[in-house]
Amino acid sequence: MGEITQQNIALFLHIGVVIASFMIAAVLHAALHVLPRAKTLQQMRPFAGLIHRLEPLLPILAIFIFGFGAWLLGASHKEFHWGDGWVLTGLITLIVIEGLAGALLAPHSKKLVAAIEAAPDGEPTKELRQQTLDPFIWYLAHIATVGFAGVVFIMTNKPSGGLAVLIVAIAAIVGVVLANLQIKAAAKHIG
Repeated sequence: MGEITQQNIALFLHIGVVIASFMIAAVLHAALHVLPRAKTLQQMRPFAGLIHRLEPLLPILAIFIFGFGAWLLGASHKEFHWGDGWVLTGLITLIVIEGLAGALLAPHSKKLVAAIEAAPDGEPTKELRQQTLDPFIWYLAHIATVGFAGVVFIMTNKPSGGLAVLIVAIAAIVGVVLANLQIKAAAKHIG
């Protein structure tokens, strides 16, 4: 039978927060798909509310991911180090993506939510529908989610630094491709 150790507790908390972050991202991605397809503002508003409430939780969860990851490194009895390529890649990816999300994604999504909340009931204007396809929102959301999936891959496989960077870069490119395909599909509903 396994022993409950500090390292196992740190791992559990780290993984738990990562899972919670992906759950929130899934809800936010679902909202992205609903907004351009909604027929009325009444259909849009609950999803705008979800974006308004959930998106600010992601940077807070990122701090916990970092904190529990640091604890996990410390509890590894020097098996893993801050200088390991896969650790540095995960850390730098977390900082870069959260920085981009704070600087670019958050202002654009706040602007979209405000526009939805301010619009009168009824059918959304073409301009508002077009705003639901804001590339900053779609591309950064997908780069973040798929990029972090790449980080999960490198955390479980622990490749060298160069390979770790390549894996995260490929994941980010996949995020861009997925966002592009999904924007095109959603744009068909705008007319």
